[in-house]
Amino acid sequence: MAQELEERVVDLEIQITHQANTIDDLSQMVSRQWEMIDRLTRQVKLLQDSIQELEENIGPPGNEKPPHY
Repeated sequence: MAQELEERVVDLEIQITHQANTIDDLSQMVSRQWEMIDRLTRQVKLLQDSIQELEENIGPPGNEKPPHY
């Protein structure tokens, strides 16, 4: 009975160790993903600002004929 109980405890300790490792791996993955999301969010903001600046600097279309006329 004592050996059976000890085996169960050892099995539980092994499972806890594997779960702890999995939690650490997932935590690192989530951290990397948040860093990527932050970086992509900043890039999108820069692109939006660039597009807005370009749109503001473009004047209204004139009544000029295209060059092929």
